[in-house]
Amino acid sequence: MKNPDRHLFIHWILNCALGELIGIGAAGAIAVGTTVLMGEPESLSEKFVVLFLMMLAGALEGTVLGYFQWRILVRKFHSLPKKTFMAWTISVAVSGWFLGMLPSLFFIPENAQAAEAPVPEIHPLLFIALSMGMGLILGALFGLFQFFALRKYATPANRWILANALGWALGMCCIFIFATLPDENTPRYLIIGGGILGGLLAGISVGLITGIFLRQLKPVSE
Repeated sequence: MKNPDRHLFIHWILNCALGELIGIGAAGAIAVGTTVLMGEPESLSEKFVVLFLMMLAGALEGTVLGYFQWRILVRKFHSLPKKTFMAWTISVAVSGWFLGMLPSLFFIPENAQAAEAPVPEIHPLLFIALSMGMGLILGALFGLFQFFALRKYATPANRWILANALGWALGMCCIFIFATLPDENTPRYLIIGGGILGGLLAGISVGLITGIFLRQLKPVSE
């Protein structure tokens, strides 16, 4: 690997990690604040308010991650417009939060959590497979949206879809593992620390895998 490539590769991983850490941290803060202020939404209007706030959280996450990624990509694809790339990244982040919040807000019965029947425990391997499967789907969607911004400036840009699918499969696994490790007896500082570590590892995972694909992309001749 040439020196400039190594430099770009390392900076890409660091910026993905930092962008995801700050972005998902800010989104998580909005989620916690919403729960503290509103509690569990009961009326339809409250559910729509929560949905709007979480879409706002997605917009914030997409803005931060999109900016950190763009400032590295533009070093290789000099004509890549900042507004276009960030707009597509924000759009997919908002869409992800929107789709992710719909089941718990509108499709899971309100008395489901109060049911006395015990919840079956999921085998750890099955849990990892499910989280990676979700990351694979969401990552492909994420890569597709960013592909629309990259296709005029990078070739073969369609590889970016696979890159993000694989990267987010591993990244989502990190997020889910650290999100489910705590229980009701876990100290708050450990919960916060685990969330930070999970977000950091997710960003590194996404940056590492997409960075390998980034090396294969070439600028489109103008």
